[in-house]
Amino acid sequence: MVWLKNLGIDKDTGDIYVGSRDRRPERPQQVSVFPVQVWGELSDAISGPEIDSFIVSEYVFEEVSFDPVSQIRRGYVWRRMDSQPQYWGHPPWQEARLITFQYQGFLGILGGKLPSQVMFTFGSLSNFTIGELVHFEPDAIGQELLTIKMRPQFGFLPRIKEGVLSAEELGRVESALNDVVQGYRSSPPASVIDRCRDALTIILSIELKMTGKDLGHLIKKYDATTQARTVVANLAHTVGRLHARAKPAESNFPPVSDRQAELAVGAVSEVLVSLGWATWSQVAR
Repeated sequence: MVWLKNLGIDKDTGDIYVGSRDRRPERPQQVSVFPVQVWGELSDAISGPEIDSFIVSEYVFEEVSFDPVSQIRRGYVWRRMDSQPQYWGHPPWQEARLITFQYQGFLGILGGKLPSQVMFTFGSLSNFTIGELVHFEPDAIGQELLTIKMRPQFGFLPRIKEGVLSAEELGRVESALNDVVQGYRSSPPASVIDRCRDALTIILSIELKMTGKDLGHLIKKYDATTQARTVVANLAHTVGRLHARAKPAESNFPPVSDRQAELAVGAVSEVLVSLGWATWSQVAR
């Protein structure tokens, strides 16, 4: 049974209380709370949580821990109650009026069933970060502790070296990489893979000095040029296959997930490094 069934936010002070609205809040909790949107079914484009006049969203995430190295975030999801704000405590001790959220089981948020992939967006409607559920389990009082793998926001692509590309080539590559960055920060996995495929098409077309060819043709040409299967060709071929797997015709495979999106971004990075165009050092030389 869940005893700590409410989370309250004092709109004036920002203080956060976790407990039951049937009792007076005793002291603020030292926890971080973020607006969150839960995605059990992915669309072609996802967005962040919608913030209303109370500056809160329908769901909030109470963060218990975050590891910046592994990008693992743990915590609980709470759902906002219908009428706001609400008094906490029994009369006549109802001094606190708080924006109040009620605990709800995670499967209830998802409509009673757990899909193969659950995504989260944290922040606001247009400025948000993305994470994917990797584990959830009930704690000692019955609340479900969620473990979420966040996408990194910075430092996931190498730096282009100075002088290795012409100004026109550099512009094309940087434009393609910007699309990869924006996609990785704000798009579902299939879209991230699409942008990585586009970037690799541009990279190989520059390397081979060819235009108007798709990625499959460029991979074959690169193989013929090097007369051996290389890391560059292998990685480009992998991203091409991941791109195909995201299409409806590839029904024998499960939906692509954040792991495949991360693999595609890593493939673009390694291709740039393997071609000698980029470095992971802080200063590109």
